[in-house]
Amino acid sequence: MNRMDRLTAIVLLLQGGPRTAGELARRFEISRRTVFRDIESLCEMGVPIVTTSGPRGGYSLMPDYSLSPLQLTVSESFLLRLALSSVARLADTPFKQERESLLAKMAAVMPERHAAEAEHLLRTIELEVPQRRYTTPFMGQLIAAARAQAWLDVEYRSGQRTSRQTLRPLLLSSSGGFWYCRAYSHERQEERTYRVDRFISVNPTDAPPPMLSESAADVAPALPYGHPSLPEVCIRLTAYGAMIMERDPHLGDSIQPAEDGGLLRFRCPPSEYPWLLRTLLSLGPDAEVLAPQALKDQLRAAALAIAQRYS
Repeated sequence: MNRMDRLTAIVLLLQGGPRTAGELARRFEISRRTVFRDIESLCEMGVPIVTTSGPRGGYSLMPDYSLSPLQLTVSESFLLRLALSSVARLADTPFKQERESLLAKMAAVMPERHAAEAEHLLRTIELEVPQRRYTTPFMGQLIAAARAQAWLDVEYRSGQRTSRQTLRPLLLSSSGGFWYCRAYSHERQEERTYRVDRFISVNPTDAPPPMLSESAADVAPALPYGHPSLPEVCIRLTAYGAMIMERDPHLGDSIQPAEDGGLLRFRCPPSEYPWLLRTLLSLGPDAEVLAPQALKDQLRAAALAIAQRYS
């Protein structure tokens, strides 16, 4: 990013509210001294920046000041097109009409030369999104409920059975070409992740009465992932096992590199062990559970059951 683009970006950030020198330095990966010089340059250019001293001090803009609409650079246009094209690869996506509208607006305001360059970049770079065949008819309801912190009465088909649950959606995300919904389950009294295409029915409902172990004011799980009181899972990985697990969106960042592979360490509720077993079985000899003992016992039992099937 050249200096003029950075100065413009600083003004745009300040339009959203006050910022400290440290925040700006981290955001643009520059030194505080460079931030001071940039602020001084903006003031010399006539931008009305207010400086506040003290522990909570920083920079802000005078009220009612804003920049005129700015033209996107080639790189900015490419990033938007790349993001939109990646989302479009998903079998079902929210805001489809808005996506097409945004593409049309970009084409209208972008200079022809920039459009050609961005199109050329799109042919040389892409984000891999596996293409799946499924539908997510309740995506809009889940997004609306997460935004409003509302409760839903749902029927859900897991890999083992179909169940009815009362959920409060928290976050929707995409991984491996599928949409997932992280939600708090009233019946399970914990956060769980649900695949959106496996919802059979979704209906609004009133907030359920708190269970004996729940606080009426707070329905968050008592022990979130990573809580120090949860048992630590420790798994030794071969070099190949570490390479495979690095791709995992949930556990990849928990690998500690080692000369002969890696060590996977994290904390999670024991209720997640059945899901973890499938991952460990798929790794075969490239993963060895060191702790906890409960997970080792479950893995041994699962491996023996498979072996007996072929005895």
